[in-house]
Amino acid sequence: MKKSVCNIVLILLLCALLSACGGVAAAAAAADTASTAEARTEEEISIRLSDRGSTASDESVLIRGSTVTVTQAGTYRISGELSDGQIVVDADESAKVKLILDGADISKNGSAAVYAVSADKVILSSAEGSVNSLSSTGEFVQTDENHVDAAVFAKCDLNLNGDGSVDISCESGHGVVSKDDLKLKDGVWNISASGKGLCGKDSVTVEDGSAVVRAGDDAVHSDDIVTVSGGELSLASGDDGIHADNTLEISGGSIDVTESYEGLEAMDIDISGGSIRIAASDDGVNAAGGSDGSNAFGPFGGDPFASGSGSLSIRGGSLTIDAGGDGLDSNGALDVSGGTVYVSGPTNSGNGAIDYNGSATVSGGTVIAVGASGMAENFGSGSTQGSILLNLPSAQVPGSTVSVSDEKGKVLASFTPTKSYQSVVISTEGIELGGTYTVTAGAVTETITLDSVTYGSGTGMGGPGMQMGGMGGPGAQTGGMGGHGGRRGELGGPGGWPGGTDGMTGATPPSGDAGFEGRDDFRF
Repeated sequence: MKKSVCNIVLILLLCALLSACGGVAAAAAAADTASTAEARTEEEISIRLSDRGSTASDESVLIRGSTVTVTQAGTYRISGELSDGQIVVDADESAKVKLILDGADISKNGSAAVYAVSADKVILSSAEGSVNSLSSTGEFVQTDENHVDAAVFAKCDLNLNGDGSVDISCESGHGVVSKDDLKLKDGVWNISASGKGLCGKDSVTVEDGSAVVRAGDDAVHSDDIVTVSGGELSLASGDDGIHADNTLEISGGSIDVTESYEGLEAMDIDISGGSIRIAASDDGVNAAGGSDGSNAFGPFGGDPFASGSGSLSIRGGSLTIDAGGDGLDSNGALDVSGGTVYVSGPTNSGNGAIDYNGSATVSGGTVIAVGASGMAENFGSGSTQGSILLNLPSAQVPGSTVSVSDEKGKVLASFTPTKSYQSVVISTEGIELGGTYTVTAGAVTETITLDSVTYGSGTGMGGPGMQMGGMGGPGAQTGGMGGHGGRRGELGGPGGWPGGTDGMTGATPPSGDAGFEGRDDFRF
């Protein structure tokens, strides 16, 4: 009996020992797998491209003719040339793949030079000091369910970085497209495309690096959010310099929009830092909520925006605008609380240096905005910093400096516009209620006392505390405008005065305030 019990105990101990050994073996196997994956991520895999036959240092890279496919997570260093070939990333959806371009020249006819079909994130990088080229030629030919339409096309998150340079061109589509989030983190990127330049469906983020973009459509585009906190952007666009369907946030970096239809456009725009220069044939900055039609006649028609009224907030940074249309345009609220804003605005009376369809307040910073007088607007009475609107008796020539001085002759702010102008809006620290100031605009000098937080005078467009006047009442002469003091769309009191031949310019207002408020009949 004792012998049987001992045998049973022995068998149980042996089973436990075998089970423990199996667990140790399984754990060791899992650790080995993890170690292999980590090693794959840390170790570089070499890919050498050639029209005569590409090679790779690891079997995870599949080579079929001129198509090189990366199938696993890891870091891949790519060099050599393909005159009609493609790098494809087709890995697990959790994989992170880094492609280091190190003297790579890849051209693909009818598709993307780099095509990320599947991964969690692809990092496209350039080796230090390297010069690289990625191009797409001809019309795109679709080979799967994805609508590939860019020289670099990713279905996943895409980061751009490195210490070298990459030239990207696309004859019939976009430069770089991510169907998720696109980030520019470092490196030098030169992009030329017939469509959009840099495009991230969910977001575009610029943190550092340099991008020179020439695009037939928007230079930078997102269906949702664009954020710029650093880096350098030089943008030439056939449509918008930067466009976001919802939100555009700029807190740092340098942005130079050298050519555009509209410079910056989004439903809501917040500028808190950075150095921004804009040249636009239409609006310089356009916060366009709701069913915006401000660029309906532009090269690509009106842009779709989410419902809402739009807003433009300037809290810091520097902004210099040369606009053929409105300089600052908000279909909702406009608020300036910091920074510097200089606008060389429109020379036609159908647009204004400042334009808004809600409230406009200034509480800090410096704003000097010049343009035509026909649609001139000042900031509203909700402002806490003084603002002066002057409409001038005649247009001043380009290069005629605008300045404002206090009673002691101290120049508080000045700006030299690049175009002719007949209207001036000026607000800066030191302009306060009750103060007396001298405004010089080219050959015109006027001294005013700020009896209200905003002041305006000129061709029926201003007056203490108000903005653009409306049309004259009964008995107005040809081109007559309402009494000074009315906001745009307000009807003037009886008896306007003669204006210029376009009914907008060249008049000297009599005294008296405008009549009815709340008219938007004449809003453009």
